[in-house]
Amino acid sequence: MTYRPFQPSTDYPPLAGLLSATGARPVTAEELRAQDARLPPSGSLFSTSDGLLTGYGRIRLVTPGADGELLAFATAWRAPWTPPGDVASLVVGSAGLATARLLPLADALEQWARGAGARRLLGELPDDRADLLRLLVARGHRIDAHVRSASARLGALPPAAPPPGIRFGTLAATSAPRPALQLYQLYRETLDDNPGFVDALPDFDRWYAEVVAGDGCRPDWVFTAEFAGRIVGVNAVRATDDQLTCHVDYTGVLRPWRSRGLARALKLHAAHRLAAHGVRTARTEVEAGNLPMIAVNTALGYRWETGHHRLVKDLPGS
Repeated sequence: MTYRPFQPSTDYPPLAGLLSATGARPVTAEELRAQDARLPPSGSLFSTSDGLLTGYGRIRLVTPGADGELLAFATAWRAPWTPPGDVASLVVGSAGLATARLLPLADALEQWARGAGARRLLGELPDDRADLLRLLVARGHRIDAHVRSASARLGALPPAAPPPGIRFGTLAATSAPRPALQLYQLYRETLDDNPGFVDALPDFDRWYAEVVAGDGCRPDWVFTAEFAGRIVGVNAVRATDDQLTCHVDYTGVLRPWRSRGLARALKLHAAHRLAAHGVRTARTEVEAGNLPMIAVNTALGYRWETGHHRLVKDLPGS
């Protein structure tokens, strides 16, 4: 057998090793256990009145090596806030692992999604898996986005001056009324213009739990641009396990305030504040088609690294 189900009793340490070697940052077995502990103990998938899959459920598969290590990991899942009918997936392989060892895992995930009644299978592949990408495209997957990773050192930075009439603040210190609700509405309006956004915005409570109260979130690191009591721009930053490194989750500016240099000024202001907190490196991801944000990040000194392709496959008849 080339793969088997994930075994929580033994697989967390080798999975942490595999993900650390193939991902953007190291992860520990304890982190993986803690993440799983926050999930429902069992899945509950069902169909809406329109016949669309909803609820929560997942499958996890691994390819074991000869010495107890894991050569590959594959998972498919859907969360309650995932758009009805969709299932997300991920296939990760160790460096040099032949594509022939990964393709059966991808097929198993698709089979699980079809059996669950999904209408679409979403996935992603790192840039260094071009061979598997070609095979999946030939099997009906289409490339939805190419997400690029970047990092920047928060060293010597020019001053951050807001455009006229704009005040910089944070979600923790703002005079804007109902700031969290304003911020949620800003996400709703700006995500429609983001070529890297494929999911659906969850309801307010789930959005708040993820963006404001989630792991690494700090209200004083949700940097805002305000005009006459209205939040018109945001640069949301998340702490990581490395106190010297942060992750820039999202930058958005409402349409009437674009083309004024606001995004650059807000990100620059945030960088100054983060550097004052002792942060030395900022990491982020941007869809390759988001040329304005790529230009802003490049001007701020971000260096572009490898990324990944997002894939979508329709599952008619499921």
